[in-house]
Amino acid sequence: MTKKTKLMGIGLMSVAALGIFAACGNKSDSSESDGKDYSFYYLTDPETLDYTFSGQKYTAENTANFVDGLVSYDQYRQIVPALAKSWDVSEDGKTYTYHIRKNVPWVDADGNEYDTVKPSDWVTGLKHAADTNSETLYLVSDSITGLADYASGKDKDFSKVGIKADDKAGTLTYTLNAPESFWNSKATYGILYPINAEFLKEKGKDFGKVATDGILYNGAFIATKFDNKSAIEYKANDTYWDKKNVHIKNVKLSFFDGKKPEDLYQNYMAGKYNQAQLYPTMPYYKNVKKSDVIWTAQEATTYFGMFNLNRQTYKNTAHDTDAKKTATKQAVLNKDFRQAIGFAIDKAKYNAQRVGEEGGEKLVRNTLVPYDFVTIAGKDYGTAVQADLQAIDGDVWSKLSVDQGKNSTYNVDLAKASFAKAKEALKAQGIEVSKENPIILDAPVLDTSTINIAAAASMENSLEKAFDGEVKLNSIKLAMDPYLQAVFSFKTAAEADYDWNISGWGPDYADPATYLNILSPKQGDITIKIGLEPSVTLEGEDKGAAAKAAVDIDAYQKLLDEANDITNNTDARYEAFAKAEAWLIDNGIVTPIYSLGAVPMMQNEVPFTKIDSNTVGSTAYSYKYRKVSDKTVTAKEYEKALKEWKAKVEEKSKAATK
Repeated sequence: MTKKTKLMGIGLMSVAALGIFAACGNKSDSSESDGKDYSFYYLTDPETLDYTFSGQKYTAENTANFVDGLVSYDQYRQIVPALAKSWDVSEDGKTYTYHIRKNVPWVDADGNEYDTVKPSDWVTGLKHAADTNSETLYLVSDSITGLADYASGKDKDFSKVGIKADDKAGTLTYTLNAPESFWNSKATYGILYPINAEFLKEKGKDFGKVATDGILYNGAFIATKFDNKSAIEYKANDTYWDKKNVHIKNVKLSFFDGKKPEDLYQNYMAGKYNQAQLYPTMPYYKNVKKSDVIWTAQEATTYFGMFNLNRQTYKNTAHDTDAKKTATKQAVLNKDFRQAIGFAIDKAKYNAQRVGEEGGEKLVRNTLVPYDFVTIAGKDYGTAVQADLQAIDGDVWSKLSVDQGKNSTYNVDLAKASFAKAKEALKAQGIEVSKENPIILDAPVLDTSTINIAAAASMENSLEKAFDGEVKLNSIKLAMDPYLQAVFSFKTAAEADYDWNISGWGPDYADPATYLNILSPKQGDITIKIGLEPSVTLEGEDKGAAAKAAVDIDAYQKLLDEANDITNNTDARYEAFAKAEAWLIDNGIVTPIYSLGAVPMMQNEVPFTKIDSNTVGSTAYSYKYRKVSDKTVTAKEYEKALKEWKAKVEEKSKAATK
């Protein structure tokens, strides 16, 4: 099954892609300070409301409010019942049986009851997803028995797929190929949501049309308006099964083109929004009451630097001789060189180009999998990565920390020491490195992105400081189309046109595998982005064989296999993935740099009443649980709420593991 890559290129960063607008709320008019209405903005109209087909954020942002699935996340990062009131898991972990709530209505856009939700609606939904080649089919195709064969056309009998419904008993059963402790996190995606069969038949190709009557509703809200590049509006669903947790009566979203970010602050102050992203580098910021500025938590998407380990395309380059190409090629295959670059990057200064000096360190991420993404025996995942790194090389990693929100892998002394070792190795290969003959790293950047150009300049300065001009980052400014071709939209490893690039990845499900499998030399989603062709797609001669051997990428695959094979012990599985990540970071295959989130805001949304944005799936976009007040939340109030929320998360996480 071909996967739809989620790699995010930094040159594509609109304000939204930077996480500046991600998972934000809205502000009600001051005259509606009772917290019943919620007003904000949106950036892109959805192309479809077909939640089982679409993998686009702009669909999920809306449909997460209109349709419930089997389970959801709550405000405390816990999976809780939704339309499944309970579920059972077989002893071997391969069979999940859900007990569906009775008498939950499907309603139309006018709120009139169309039918009741039945277990067979999930069968209809999954078959529709497979028949339409859903953009998120990769999430479940290899999980549910028989689904991959049906989706590929190998077996046209959908009844052989491992999903069975018993409407009379009120049960829905999935049979998996192998145990997945994180299966329920996948059930929070639209692809595993229900569709009413009669309505689907009635609508035909118009199912999911962007209109209020394009779908049926069983969720917290009903759409009342879709005006292209103008407005999207919802109203609370009076028939919703969990009305007690819906505190907003109306949602009003206005289209925003992102051209004048300062308008967000102005609209907040005018009472038009419930939240506003702030920009410390803009002139108006000096007038902002600093006691009202809150900094949001880091989110789950990680942006990281990566080398092209086997560059073959040079359409955009400063390498005007074969000797320069060879020097860089050999350098990036040297572990000490890759480490040196990672230690030399002042991540805080790099990030400050986005959020100002105050926030530069807050964005820092030092692991690919977020430090606190999962826990191992009650401790953050990142603590295991730290221990494993020290076990690999205590002399180096005892001096560094991979904790997030800290510029703690920036160490010029270590960078210089690693670079000195790399120079000796390169000299033995006949490559003399000096100020006159530096290692040059081509790094494309979008020519219209002032933020990314400034960030690249910051990185150039970091390398200059550490290596005295013997390593140069060559920021190549490209227009949109050639930029995309160079760093993002190519189909084979041979087409990657850079030595160094920064892109991001967000999780598909609640397991470290969702981050770490992407670089598998066997079948990784983005392995081609580091210049290596995955073995499953390889045809003919492997031009990257020498590079694979030089970095010993097969050692990483062995560690991945060991982790993925552990399906009956969650702690052991996560410990194994931590070992794989430690190898990845120590070898400098990727250099994590920053996260989404960690941005300055003003808001009157009651802190931590919404579903946590660090959860996976679609439910984080829901307005369920959210509350607003008529007052701006102060930084002091936010910090108090954060402390209380963290304690609650810890409490609930411990309870869930018992």
